[in-house]
Amino acid sequence: MEIPLSRVATTARHGSRRQPGWIAAGLLALLTGYPAQSGQASTGTTDPVAVLDLLAIQQDGRVTSTLARISGTDRRVLALRAYLRAGPDLAQRWSWTAGEINAYRKSPEYAAVQAEIEQVRSAFVAANPGFDLWVNPDIRSLDTQIANWNSNESVAVAAANLLAAFRQWLGSGQVRQLRGVSRSNAAARWLMDYMPNPAPALAAPGLSPHGQMRAIDFQIRKHDRLVAAARTATIRTSWDAAGWTERLRSAVYTGSNHFSGPLTSPREPWHYTYMPVE
Repeated sequence: MEIPLSRVATTARHGSRRQPGWIAAGLLALLTGYPAQSGQASTGTTDPVAVLDLLAIQQDGRVTSTLARISGTDRRVLALRAYLRAGPDLAQRWSWTAGEINAYRKSPEYAAVQAEIEQVRSAFVAANPGFDLWVNPDIRSLDTQIANWNSNESVAVAAANLLAAFRQWLGSGQVRQLRGVSRSNAAARWLMDYMPNPAPALAAPGLSPHGQMRAIDFQIRKHDRLVAAARTATIRTSWDAAGWTERLRSAVYTGSNHFSGPLTSPREPWHYTYMPVE
C-alpha cells in the first residue's frame, strides 16, 4: 500500500539523521512490496514511483516536505538522489530559514562577505572602465529553489534520463534475483552512484550553496544593462567570446582571497564559492 507523501510529510521527524542502514530499510519496503520490518520477500516491482513515499518516512522532515512540493516523479527521484548522497552532511548544508537569514544579515560574517564582494568589484571596475559588477543581494530561499527546480529544462532532461535508467535497472534479470537487504543495498548504491546526464544546472532544492550565501553569481553590466548575465545559453557568446570569463576570474583573484571558482560542473563562469574565515 502506498503512503501519500503529504501524510508522510506531517509525521516525519525534523532534523533526524540516518546512516546507510536507514536507506536500505526504506528501499527494502519499496523493492519487495512489504514493510521493511516484516522480513518477507517477493518479486520486486519494476515501478520506482513508490520510492518517494516509502523512503520519505525514513528521512529528515525537511527533505520529506520538499519532495512533496516537487513536480513529477522524475524530478523527485533526481532530487532524492542528491539527498541520499548528502547523507549525514544534509542538515549542515540545508538552506536557511527566513529567521536564519535575518540573523545572518546582522552577523559579522555577512558584513565580511559584502566587503569581499566590494573588493572584487573595485578590482573589476579598475581593470574594465565603463563596466561594473552586479550581485543579487538576496539569499536564495527554499521556495525559490523549488520553483526553479520545477521549471528548469536541464533538470527536466536529467530527471527523465534518470527515471528511465532506474526503471531499466529494476527490470534487469540480475536485480530481480536479489532479495531482502541485498536488493535494497544494491538499489541504494545504484541511486547514489548514478551520474546524471546531462548534469543539471541546479542543485537539488535545499542543497544549493546560494541558500547559505556560500555561492556568489557575479554578472557584468554597463550602466543599467546586463551584458553578461548568469544564463547557461550565453556562456559561449556573452562570456567566453566576449572575454568576460577571464576578466572576471582575474578580478576575483586580484580583489580577494576568499573565493574559489568558477564552477566547472555544470560550467558557470559567473559562479564563485565564498570561503569565510574560520
